[in-house]
Formats: sequence, structure tokens, C-alpha cells
Amino acid sequence: MRKNRLCYILLLLLSGLTSAMALEAGVAYVVYATPDRTYVEVNIEIAAGSITFKTVDSLHLQASVDVLILVRSGEAVDNYEKYRLNSPLVTTPRNLLDVKRMFAAPGEYVLEIALQDVHDPQNSQTLTYPLRVEAANEPYLTAPLLLRSYRRDSTSNPFVKHGIFMEPLPFAFYEQRATRLAFFVEVYHGERLGPNGYAVRYYVEQDMGNGNTTLVASGAQRKKPSRLDAILAAIDISQLKSGNYTLTVELRTEYNQLVAQQKVAFRRSNPLLDIDLSKAEISEEELSKYFVADLSEENLRYSLRAISALTWADDAEALKNLLAGSDLYGMRLYLLRHFAQKNPNDPEAAYLEYMRLAGAVDQKFHSGFRYGFETDRGRTFLRFGRPDDLIRVDDDPAAPPYEIWIYFNFPKTHQRNVKFLFYNPSLAGEDFILLHSNARGEINNPRWEVVLYSRNAINQIEGSNYHDATHMQRNFNRNARRFFEDF
Repeated sequence: MRKNRLCYILLLLLSGLTSAMALEAGVAYVVYATPDRTYVEVNIEIAAGSITFKTVDSLHLQASVDVLILVRSGEAVDNYEKYRLNSPLVTTPRNLLDVKRMFAAPGEYVLEIALQDVHDPQNSQTLTYPLRVEAANEPYLTAPLLLRSYRRDSTSNPFVKHGIFMEPLPFAFYEQRATRLAFFVEVYHGERLGPNGYAVRYYVEQDMGNGNTTLVASGAQRKKPSRLDAILAAIDISQLKSGNYTLTVELRTEYNQLVAQQKVAFRRSNPLLDIDLSKAEISEEELSKYFVADLSEENLRYSLRAISALTWADDAEALKNLLAGSDLYGMRLYLLRHFAQKNPNDPEAAYLEYMRLAGAVDQKFHSGFRYGFETDRGRTFLRFGRPDDLIRVDDDPAAPPYEIWIYFNFPKTHQRNVKFLFYNPSLAGEDFILLHSNARGEINNPRWEVVLYSRNAINQIEGSNYHDATHMQRNFNRNARRFFEDF
């Protein structure tokens, strides 16, 4: 996909002009009110791939669309906006986004929006919607405006309301990387719902077909009495599968009586949640859409070796067999599956975050014989994180260099005060080996002290049977057991 995008941009720069097949626009409109008048807010988004971007200079592109917005009753035009919408100067085509606010008295109207590509006059679209404007004399709930994002903002940007910059989502489509649904509504005359305030309840339902729906998420906010209130809320949609959904927002009294209800439909795409990644195959064409398609064989093998620390049992054996062969498709599929299970909304982000950590671990524990993340210390770091404390001993005359890693809390096994002892019997570089741990499921060697002090173990063990001995005699320099058990 990325290669195709680069080719598209290159052709655009070479030709100077490219025509879109059909102008594609999304529209979201909501009726609001000021203390004196009602108005309709019209949010328009035009897909970058459906309009013409023309070269402005050697680096920049720009698109322009003529926009005509009519609020009419029959053939009579009650209000209109006519203007040219220019994209900013960009290096890569991107969607155009605009908002207009138009006063309209209470009544029944038709909202008509005509769009024409300036650089390709044959490329146009006209959209019409029924528009009902009501006077907010009683408790009133506006239709929810779906948002792509929001943030605090004190500027005069047209997308700023109530001190918040709100980027609308006119196409009502949440792509794979979206992890939350945000929306905005206003409530008028809430003070008339009682002295103790009111509640705004919201929930998301999935359309299952044949008129059936399933509740997938919900939330609520309680509000104090107020003539005007703004509600900005967000719902986690990271686990929503691809499909059609409806957001419902309700205005309710303190006694849970329904006063008003508004709905908006939206679509969700989350392809990696739609399949069982542990079993299903993905076509090479589909695989080419993800980050793994851009990895060279060298980077692919390095990445797979980096995640080997996180694999167990059959999974580890499957990875070992992959690395021993030359099946690049299988390697890419394995890597995608691994990080899609970590973050199905954005597996590439999970991959990049992990590889930054793996790279640092490789540098820290590189032994000269293998990558740092393949050493016992590197694997332990990647599996369980940085230890809370670490004791390193290089000057014990009866033992090779050793380290004791201490984890005060160990969520993996729900243990406390977990320890790992690594030692370097070969004295070669930093190739430390895990000798013993009290973590469940890890190497547990009752004779670890005897092995650590094997240079003079026969003469210094506790007891008379070397093969059954587990402890060494205490002396001034022999501190490993004290460090392991007392700290």
C-alpha cells in the first residue's frame, strides 16, 4: 500500500495534474441554538483520493473545491453559503475538512450541498438532506456530533467550541487505528428537569441484521441544573469488530425518565479482530497492506529473533522452524500475528515500541556470541521488565562474576520478592547464564550455591556428600546466599 502511495505521488508530480473518478464527501450537520437564534452547523469532509491535487511548486500540492450550501424550503432559499475551499499546501494529498454555521428559523427545510472540483469541473456531487430546526424552549438534546479527535484550544479556529478544538468525523467511519469514539452534544434548559439535575446516558449497539442489535458499550454523565450545558464523552472502541453500529444519546431526569433521545450511525473497520489470527491464513495481497511487507529479510529475521524471548512451548518451536527455513511469507505472517495480538488496532505501533526496547536490550546485554536479547539476562528483561534492584559481584575470589536481580512485585506469577541469579562461568565477555530463580516456572536449582562456588566446592560444602549438597560453608567472602536470601 505504501509503495502504491509513493507511486501515486510520483505520477502526480510528473504529470502536474491528476483527475479523480468521482468526488466523495461526508457531511455531518447538527442544529444548535444561541440565546436568541437557532442555527445549523454543517461539517464537510472531502476524500483526498476523489479530487484533483495540482502541483504548486516542486514540493507542494493543492486542491480546490467550489462549495454551495443551501438551506431551502421548497424552491425558496432561506440561507446559503458559496465559497471556494482550498486545501493547505501539502506534500501528500489529504482530506479537506470545513465547517460552516448558518442561521435558520424553526421550520422544515432541505439542506443541499453542491461540490465541484475546481481542477476538474466534471467531477462534482450534490447531496441533499431533510433538515428540521426546532426552537429550544423546553429541555432539548442536540444530535451527537462524532469526533475524530479533540483537545483544549483557546484560539478562534472555527472548529473550537467551549474552549475545545473538535475535529469532526463527517464520514462516520472509524478505521482500524481508532481506539475511541468521541462525541459532542449540547443540552438546553436542563434546569427545568428538576433542582437535582439530570443525566445524559449513551450507549453503542451493533447492528446484527434483521433488526437485531447487541449492546457493546455504555456510559453516563450526571449534570447539575443549567440552561446550557455541553457534554463531551469518549467510549473505548478498540475491541469493536468491523460492522455497522449506532450511538444513542439520551436525556433523562434524575428519576431516569426519558426526556429526549438522539441517534447517529457509524461504521467500524477492524480487520485483525475479524479473524482468528492463530489459525486463519492471510493472503499475500492482504499482508502487503501491513508494515511487515516493508521489512527486508535481514530485518525480518532480526525482528523474529527479538520476539523469541516472548515465545513458549509450541510457539517457540514454530518460530525456530521458521527461522531455520526461507519462507518469508510465513515469517511476515508470524510477525504480524504476534503484534496484532498485542494491539489489533495498530500492530505497527506495537512492533515499533517493542523493537526500540529490544534494540536497547541488544546493546546492553550483547555478549559477542549472540544478540543481547537472546542472552538469559536479555530474555529475562524482555519478559519481566527492569528489576527493582540488582546486585553485581565481580570480586568474589571463589566464584565467577554473578548478578542477582530482584523484583519486589512479580505480576507474572503473583509472587513477591522474586530473584534471578545469573553467573558467567566462562569468564567470556558478558555471557551470563541463568543459574537459579525462585520465580515459578523458571530454572530452580537447589544446588545453585555449590555450582557457583564449584572451584573449591568439594572441600567447602556443608555435610559430607558432595552430590547431595545444596549449601556451602559460610565464610567472610562467600556472600551469594546472604544476598539471595536476605535482600
